[in-house]
Amino acid sequence: MNTFLSTDDGRPPAADAGQEDPPRWRLTRRCALTPRQLLLSFAALAVFSATIALFFGWLGVWMIPVWCLVEISVAGALYLFYMVHAADGEQISFSPEGQLAIEVVRGLDTRHYQMNPVWARLERGGARQDRLWLCCSPLRIEVATQVGASEKRRVERELKLALAERRTGMGRMPDMPPSAQPVVIRS
Repeated sequence: MNTFLSTDDGRPPAADAGQEDPPRWRLTRRCALTPRQLLLSFAALAVFSATIALFFGWLGVWMIPVWCLVEISVAGALYLFYMVHAADGEQISFSPEGQLAIEVVRGLDTRHYQMNPVWARLERGGARQDRLWLCCSPLRIEVATQVGASEKRRVERELKLALAERRTGMGRMPDMPPSAQPVVIRS
């Protein structure tokens, strides 16, 4: 399956005609460290602080080991927070059945949504018009929260093109019945 990372590397729009697989956008933050590098950096910090704490503890200066324990605890909490939110972002794709599928990851919470692409629309908002939402009926999902402004504009163009292509490709659809609601799947 094609995966379209929202990067500005000169690739054609993800919604090109003639693709076998439906387009997909993975909108996640770019992490500077891999999980292994993150754990190694924390281990190096902990070993260095423990060495200093043991040395000063051996000399009888007990405030230094206490300070080192507080330092490692705070750093550990911050590293844990970083690791939990490193995978934050959204994945937007068209299912084989033609539904618009959105997966939103925020920390340990993952939510799955499905929308009919015929009735889905993309909206901009916020004080500086810098926020992007996918909307369908009462459902409104903020997307592209972890990417920069230029990538957000590119994603907006590609999504609008893909949604328009889905609308024209499906022909005239009847009006949405009042009971039709977007499907929300929680996991």
